[in-house]
Amino acid sequence: MTTMLDELTLHFVRHGETAGHAERRFQTPDTPLSGTGRAQAEAVAAALAENTRAESILASDYCRTMETAAAIAGRLALPVVEAPPLRERNFGIGRGRLYADVGEPTLKLWAEPRYRIEQGESWADVYDRVSAFLDGLRAAPPARELILVTHGGAMSVALAYLEGTPIDEFKLVPLDNCAVRTVTLSAARA
Repeated sequence: MTTMLDELTLHFVRHGETAGHAERRFQTPDTPLSGTGRAQAEAVAAALAENTRAESILASDYCRTMETAAAIAGRLALPVVEAPPLRERNFGIGRGRLYADVGEPTLKLWAEPRYRIEQGESWADVYDRVSAFLDGLRAAPPARELILVTHGGAMSVALAYLEGTPIDEFKLVPLDNCAVRTVTLSAARA
């Protein structure tokens, strides 16, 4: 159901920690949360229950984000809607490998917005995917206040887009696991 709103509040949440983070490994879609990550998810769920009036949870369909979203959903008694546009950047041939094993392309991956690793995406690709999704939410918001459970890179891209930063000026912003960033937007009016 589409609701006509004057303002839309988005609570972006990065998923909890995985074992791969400590190893400095590119994640795969099926990477689960670690014990620490599950505790982080429970803590962020408690904080969101205290500080938001969210009406819906949208989450990347990757394992670690769905686990984080499930913890939040359990606290807020809300369903989780899978939102593939909130997926992390596809790191192609790097998936599952240590950063060090990928070598020189790793430096370009983080710093060059249009660099695309073999079989993967660039930050520009993620920017296009995430910005289209956010534009759609703004045009037809399913609720006044939403929680978006995503990944560090996708969240950094989303925040840059909403701040008006063009992709060629994009710089990845480090975000802690289960970091929350809240943005209130004026909703698009027909």
